[in-house]
Amino acid sequence: MELVVKYLAKSTIWVRAYIYNPKTGELVDPTSITVTIVDPDGVQKGGYISVTASESFTAGLTVSGGTSGATGVVISKPDATTLELQQVTGVWVSGEAITDTGSGESTTTSALLVADMTKDGENDGIFDYFYHTVADSAEGWWNGEVWATDGTGETAKKSFGEFSVEVRKGL
Repeated sequence: MELVVKYLAKSTIWVRAYIYNPKTGELVDPTSITVTIVDPDGVQKGGYISVTASESFTAGLTVSGGTSGATGVVISKPDATTLELQQVTGVWVSGEAITDTGSGESTTTSALLVADMTKDGENDGIFDYFYHTVADSAEGWWNGEVWATDGTGETAKKSFGEFSVEVRKGL
């Protein structure tokens, strides 16, 4: 696996992963590929939370945890019981009630999990993830991990890569 990480346009962390077959050197698609980004304060900044029902939540609105006080912006609803979040502050607690700035209310059934990377069009073995920082994002070195898995169960092969990117304001 090869990783390219850049901080773009004063507000976006771009993570690109190239996945190779070690025997042939050709780019290949894994069964799954996920990314985790953590700010200098140790807070995971994006990923998924499972909820009892996602239909009442709205992409673009901020959700808040009733127990933890954690917040995050909903960027998608991949299915009826999942919210994808970015710009997370705090640490989510399993089982807490969450609400958004609109009218959604639900209960989380699991805390923040990793985010999926997106395939780069028709190109085999190339995957991207974009994380958008905000004005009050922590400055300093952000760290991350990418995990590519090929296959399932005990025979699955896993590849791992780490990265760091410096987030600075006023660039």
